[in-house]
Amino acid sequence: MTQTHNFKVSGAASTAVDAQTQTAPPWWKEPYVWMVISGPMSAVVACLITAVYILKGPDALVPDDQFDQGRHIAQALQSAAPAMQPANTARNHSATGAQSNAKP
Repeated sequence: MTQTHNFKVSGAASTAVDAQTQTAPPWWKEPYVWMVISGPMSAVVACLITAVYILKGPDALVPDDQFDQGRHIAQALQSAAPAMQPANTARNHSATGAQSNAKP
């Protein structure tokens, strides 16, 4: 034996419940829905951008004689005139305005 209860809400509470159920906006008009969706969607967009970079083409290869080229550059800097050496090895005259006497 089942009993059904028919409770009626009357008065101001009834109109508040009816107004709440009738004026609920659709889900796509709620700002919290878009705030929740925006996190995963930004990850998808970043993934697609990364995929475009990957599929665009391979990276350029480092030449086999890269070490030799670097060694030649280092030797050239060590044998260069003091004015051509980096500031941490030679005197830096940017503050004093003095000119170096070395001739290139």
